[in-house]
Amino acid sequence: MPSHIRHIALLIFFSLISWPVKAADPVFLELSASGNRLNLGLAEFGTSRAKVEEAALAREIRQVVKHDLLFPRLFNLVEGGLAPIKRRVDTASWEVLGVDVLVTGQVNTGWFGKIRFTGALYDINTGQKIMEKKYTVKTNEQRQVAHQWANEIIGYFSGKPGITHSRIVFINDSTGHKEVCLVDYDGENFQRLTNDKSIALFPKLSPDGKWIVYTSYLQGSSDLYKISTEGQQKQRFCYYEGLNASACWFPDSASLVATLSKGRSPNLYVINLEGKIFQALTNSSSIDTAPSLSPNGRHLAFTSDRPGNPQIYTMDVNGANIKRLTDSGQCDSPSWSPQGHLVAYTKSEFDGNYDIFAMEVGPKRETRLTWGEGDNEDPAWSPDGRYIVFTSTRPGR
Repeated sequence: MPSHIRHIALLIFFSLISWPVKAADPVFLELSASGNRLNLGLAEFGTSRAKVEEAALAREIRQVVKHDLLFPRLFNLVEGGLAPIKRRVDTASWEVLGVDVLVTGQVNTGWFGKIRFTGALYDINTGQKIMEKKYTVKTNEQRQVAHQWANEIIGYFSGKPGITHSRIVFINDSTGHKEVCLVDYDGENFQRLTNDKSIALFPKLSPDGKWIVYTSYLQGSSDLYKISTEGQQKQRFCYYEGLNASACWFPDSASLVATLSKGRSPNLYVINLEGKIFQALTNSSSIDTAPSLSPNGRHLAFTSDRPGNPQIYTMDVNGANIKRLTDSGQCDSPSWSPQGHLVAYTKSEFDGNYDIFAMEVGPKRETRLTWGEGDNEDPAWSPDGRYIVFTSTRPGR
């Protein structure tokens, strides 16, 4: 089976997935009628006082918002119009640029030692304010407030939140050991959560964003650990004889499906966060591993070598109705999409490299997403189902 550990994380856009754009109100219906992309103006962000540090924060927040709004490819971003003065918008300078809606922001650092950010949207046709949001955050959380404001804008016009608050959990060995790390979706805000000086594998972030479960050899055996996303409350909670590995979360973040061998072949079990076994899902003499639950928690995809080489299977969450999903190559690391109709996975065919594929579960239609640029493995979906993050050796490592 392919290795689950690589050091470079990449995002790809899955173009076959439709993302319905829902009107938030009549204003959006009017603005979107002229084309597929909204002409969105991005003004220079202002400050409440003429302070150098406030101006620097305003520029940083604006730059993050700009990246976040460009990422989903929903808007034509336009710059160059006049910035608002005392929250008054010069609509003429933006109207001549073809702008429909203007994004503005203002920073205030005099808010009891915290950052106060106010973001607003203006309809250039009428000059009226469409939406305003206010955020108060700690002085080192300017990137978070930028992501939050961008997410509000994306959600307002699409009817569906963006992925700007998403985080990627992964393994990094820059210290000489494999440690659990966390990073924002755009590669910023890197955090090393463990310092075990051991081997950590298969980290999975809980649906509520509070916990990470992973496999560690810290005690000399393959055990399951959990740690908060703040890097605290680390606990070894599942350590039966043999293999304790490769767990995935139920949607309620209260229980898991894990790979346990218990002194025999690895099979799949439902466990709680104390390691108590609730149910055995498979009872095979083959290797059943790499579980991934559907978004409704009713179905499970997993890897098994029962046909003689690793393939992807699906089954009901009670262990019934086992079906083979893939029929060729060597497949591993299934990941169920948030919409529930697709499973992404790693597959090796004739050239020996591993690439990312996606399969429609019902009709079993397969789409290849990467093409032999190194080994591409361990796919995971963004919350909106538009992107896949994966590891790759395409840069040489």
